[in-house]
Amino acid sequence: MKTAHKQQVPVTTAVTAFEQLDGVLRLLVAEHEKLLALAAEHRRAIAQADAPALTKCITTQQQVVQRITGLERQRQTVVAGLVKGKGQTRLSEVTASAPEPIRKRLESVAAGLRELLIKLHQEHQALKQAAETLSMHMEGLLRQVCRGISHTGTYARCGAIDSAVQVVSAVDVRS
Repeated sequence: MKTAHKQQVPVTTAVTAFEQLDGVLRLLVAEHEKLLALAAEHRRAIAQADAPALTKCITTQQQVVQRITGLERQRQTVVAGLVKGKGQTRLSEVTASAPEPIRKRLESVAAGLRELLIKLHQEHQALKQAAETLSMHMEGLLRQVCRGISHTGTYARCGAIDSAVQVVSAVDVRS
């Protein structure tokens, strides 16, 4: 029985595993592309302070992340079958041992996935900054409202007007 390059896995089994890896990587690319599109929607929802759209984005993102988690488990299982006890191995090392027609496809899909992950990281950094900006804006508005309705101007320890402090003041008009 023939064996794959530097492995104890039979060639036909290895080819099948590399084909499975290719399929899983392509599905991962598709799911990450969905996440990238959702990140743009998420940013629009934050910019417009659209709570229902934001909720919808987050719910959809969670569903996509769950699918990615399942695909990642599949990828790890396929890779573990290919490396047979070598421990943690980089995807580039695994694809380097693939037969030539499959190797080019795997390298191409892996490179595309890597680029997509970099874009997603950048988008999520932008989302984080937008969310923090919106949060600070809302906090400022809340402080102005509290300042406007606090007839005593009572301050909390942090130096802001504390709307939780209740001051009871009344005039007895019967006496």
